Amino acid sequence: MSFKKLLVRDFISEAIIVDPLTPISKVIGLMRENNAYEVFIDLKDRIGVVTIRNMLRAKSFTNVRIESFMSFTPKLSLDMDLMYAARIMADYRLRALPVAGDRGIIGKLDAKTIIDKIRNSSLNSVKISKTMSTHPLTIASGEKIAKAREIMLRKKFDQIPVVKDKRVEGVVTSASIVFNLIPVLGGEKYTIGSPDTIRSIDSPVNTIMDINPLKCSPQDTIREVISSMLSLNSSYCLVILGEELHGIVTYRDFMNLISEKIETNIPVYILGLPDDPFEAEATKIKFMRIIDKLNRILPLTEARSIIKTVNVDGLRRRYEVDVTIKSPGKNYNFSLGGWNLPAIYDDLTNIIKKTIASRKKRREVPKEYQQSIT
Repeated sequence: MSFKKLLVRDFISEAIIVDPLTPISKVIGLMRENNAYEVFIDLKDRIGVVTIRNMLRAKSFTNVRIESFMSFTPKLSLDMDLMYAARIMADYRLRALPVAGDRGIIGKLDAKTIIDKIRNSSLNSVKISKTMSTHPLTIASGEKIAKAREIMLRKKFDQIPVVKDKRVEGVVTSASIVFNLIPVLGGEKYTIGSPDTIRSIDSPVNTIMDINPLKCSPQDTIREVISSMLSLNSSYCLVILGEELHGIVTYRDFMNLISEKIETNIPVYILGLPDDPFEAEATKIKFMRIIDKLNRILPLTEARSIIKTVNVDGLRRRYEVDVTIKSPGKNYNFSLGGWNLPAIYDDLTNIIKKTIASRKKRREVPKEYQQSIT
């Protein structure tokens, strides 16, 4: 199957569409009921979107309309290339984009639908340690909910691990804040809880955090982690080794496998890409990333990678990868083999790092650039 055949129309799902004058309290109820992260507003010539994180900006739920939190979003067509649409989604940091026809919104492209396909692609055996975001920002269990809200708005996060004495106690999410907010009767201040157990936003985050966060180990595969996230309807998974937090993986991390946009000013060629569209896209991104980082250190004129399938074992394929990187003073040649194509390019990165480091005896290379090849 060619990745050219993957179109948005094959991944469309139902979208929640609301009127711009709808009260925010009603929209929150609708989103909670449908377990939705966003709603769309069809303005005919333009389309608006409101996410749970947008709603964190609300200072009152009294007589507030949803249009107050709306931002405009690109719209997709049914025949748009899926990988191109995924890049747009990553650029706008959204989990979903509206799909529109002549008569307005007809559905949405959702990140969950795409990562479900990634789970069943040739990328499924990649270790989660290769995909996770490392050194995640955390918050102490005694900190106020207001601080978590401020971090989410400033950093554009939806999940923050909660720690106590360096151990993970839970996770606070944008949904756990928004879906538990009710206004003080006659007031303008946030409160948390039901009417008989009202707590203010100055309460500690451990009062609303998820005390049973989804966890995995660094050696778990993409298939295992995605399966857990989808079955438990979780937007994140903490990567834990022993009792230590090593990273976090979210929908965005999986989308980055196939949506990162890297531009270089030299010719880059990749021949023999696999038929699996997700494996092909991840391979291209990894090779482009290698060349981009190397080009910051050495003046390159061309980069070429040739992929050969040398063995087939059921659904598995063994690859041999030849890479030629040309510079004015020297050409670099590398060859590696293995069953996991993206992992081969990860190993190539390490080899290139060692190659550049060995040039220190013949050429002065700033230390910070040595460390940038990761």
